Amino acid sequence: MKTLLVPTDFSDNAAVALDYAIELANRWNSRLIFVNAYHVATSAAVMISVESIMRADAEADMARLLETVRPRLQGQASAEGHVMHGDAIGTVTYLCKEESVDLVIMGTQGASGLKEIFSGSNANGIIKNARVPVLAIPAGHAFVPFKTLVLAVDQAGLSSPAPLTPLLTIAKHFGAAVRVYHKDTGERDMGIDPSIEMFLESVEHSFHYELEGEFIHDRLHAFVDDQHADLLCMIRRHRSFLESLFHPSATTREMFKIRLPLLILHDQQD
Repeated sequence: MKTLLVPTDFSDNAAVALDYAIELANRWNSRLIFVNAYHVATSAAVMISVESIMRADAEADMARLLETVRPRLQGQASAEGHVMHGDAIGTVTYLCKEESVDLVIMGTQGASGLKEIFSGSNANGIIKNARVPVLAIPAGHAFVPFKTLVLAVDQAGLSSPAPLTPLLTIAKHFGAAVRVYHKDTGERDMGIDPSIEMFLESVEHSFHYELEGEFIHDRLHAFVDDQHADLLCMIRRHRSFLESLFHPSATTREMFKIRLPLLILHDQQD
């Protein structure tokens, strides 16, 4: 987890994600890359002047951000900033590939006005297109050390332990326990695949099966509350019951109602 990408629109909610980014970078001696994407939605006649103003403002905001971040870094952790013209999804996707990013850390809501809005649709687009683990921090959520991590899984196994690397790294560095949650979906449900237990053997973990209740969203949120979890982790892949959580309408309805950080992992086989 050496390279962490932090999209920012310099809003208060972005500052909340910033606190998580600094805490993790200090523990992992990571390179923090902050990026602001600005987009000019106007006619060609005034585009050049508006774009120059927006870029100048963003570069000034980025300089101030780095001035506040760098004194808080410890060990070998470092910070740099990029101001780029374009939309948030394309910019983040590009940098994830170009800089071999290990984790994206971002807020789930942004500021209004001319600055890029890292809204639900953008966050959802980044999760789908960047195909890099994403740690989404809900608005107004102050950093707390991780103690209990909930991993929601379906009956499918994992292609390798690699997708779980961010979760395992967080669990080990914070001494946190992983609670694996599985909701039975019917007669053909095979339970939790043995590969999950094998890949979690290096950290404290336990398994929790639920048979009752029809709505996975409600049951999962109830389990998270019961466990007093500090982080909810999900594995994104196609053709699973969790895939419905990432449909644009479901994402808006469910993902952005979370009251705790959400870690989205990608299985390499999807």
